[in-house]
Parts: sequence; structure tokens; C-alpha cells
Amino acid sequence: MFPKLNTARVSVGIATVAAVVGLLSLDGKAPQAQQELSAAALASNIQMRLASLDPEVRYLRDRRDIFDVAKRYTRGADRHDKELARSAFWPEATISFGTPMSRDEYIDWEERELAGYAAHQHHVTGQTIEIDGDTAHVESYLIYFLVPRDRTADVAGPASLGRALTSEKTRLGSGRYIERWERRNDEWRILVREYVEDLALLGDTVELCSEGRCLASWDREDPSYWRPLEHISPEQRRARGDANRQPRHPDGPGAAQR
Repeated sequence: MFPKLNTARVSVGIATVAAVVGLLSLDGKAPQAQQELSAAALASNIQMRLASLDPEVRYLRDRRDIFDVAKRYTRGADRHDKELARSAFWPEATISFGTPMSRDEYIDWEERELAGYAAHQHHVTGQTIEIDGDTAHVESYLIYFLVPRDRTADVAGPASLGRALTSEKTRLGSGRYIERWERRNDEWRILVREYVEDLALLGDTVELCSEGRCLASWDREDPSYWRPLEHISPEQRRARGDANRQPRHPDGPGAAQR
């Protein structure tokens, strides 16, 4: 279960510190020996309080770090930032969607597969995290969207958002990443991942990029990388929308639908 901070212990600690500080503030009226004893008691009390809180704070920090790395992976996948996605796994990691792959095999495979869609998103939602020392077992729920791509509209070039194929259905699904993580040098990463698909739905596909509303990109030109972030002017929005009306794919112009 998720540990609760012991507010009673903290309150007692604060009261003790306040009492000692009050004793030390009596305009030097306490004897020198008493002042030294009170200072030592204060230091000892603070150390004791920190020691009692440290495991709880460590646990909260570990949970935060694991969630941040999980989100780093999905951002890397959706932005086609292979190095960002790769950084969520240890070099010898094994990932399986049915067939086990090494980290680099998986990242390359995933990038090629996602490039075959007009648009896609992955959302990590609920997480169950069990931490045992430097090992954690994590279950992360996932919601994803995959929009079919009209490959006849593509021109040759690095993969970009595509023209939606409205004659086919968009896939909405949900599954779970079931993983073993390791902490090394105070850093958490994934060592083993098994993906479990739980459900999939099909819905109507709508083309948005032809209306100039697509501002995203599958590279570091995406607004999420801008530092510092500046206001996107109407002219910039139109320019980005126009650029996304000309989708690119490494397989070249008129490539067959996957």
C-alpha cells in the first residue's frame, strides 16, 4: 500500500525543535553548558526526524522518477525522437509485443511502424509500482490512438504527420506495460517489458491536416521542444498547417499502404 507520512511524528519533532529554539533565545540567560547541551539536543532531534522521514521521502521520489521515465518514453515514441525513447531502457533491456527484441531493435521497429500512420498518440494513465531496493515491478495502463495513413499523398523524406485515410477506421486501444525496472547510479530505467493488449475499438477517421489545423511535427521542430516557448502567431500556425498538408515518408511518393 502507498505509505502515509507520519504527521504525528513530524508534529512532535516540530514542537521539540521549537522548544529548544525558544530555550536558546533567552538572551543568553542560560548557562553556557546548558546552551551547548540544548544545541546538541537540537541537532540530534533533527537528525532523528530526518532519519525517520527518509524512507518515505525516498519512496515518493522513486515513484515520481519512474513515472517521469515512463512519460519520457511515450513522448519519444510520439515525436519519433528515438534517442529520447531509447533513454527509458537499459542497454540490455528486452521488450516484447509478442516476439522479444533488444532495446535498439525495438526502438527501430516501433519508429517504422508508427511512421505508417497519419497520426498517433500514447497516454500512460494509472500505475502500480512495487519497489524492493533497487528493483521495481511496474504495471502502467496505456491508451493509444492510431490514425490510418493515405500513403498515396506522401512524398519522399523524413517521416512526418500524414494525410488521414478517411475510408478506413481509426484504432483506439488500451493495454498495459508490465515491466521490471532497475535503479543504477540513482537512475531508474526499464529492464524487461511485456506488453498486454486489453481492448481495441474502431472509430470514424477525420482528416484535420487538410484544414490547416495540424501544428505538430515528428522531430525537434515540434513546439514542445521550443526553449523558451514563445507565442505561436496566426501566421506561424498557417505556415505549419500548410507544411503538414505535404506529408513525407521514407518509402517515397505513392508508396503502397502498409
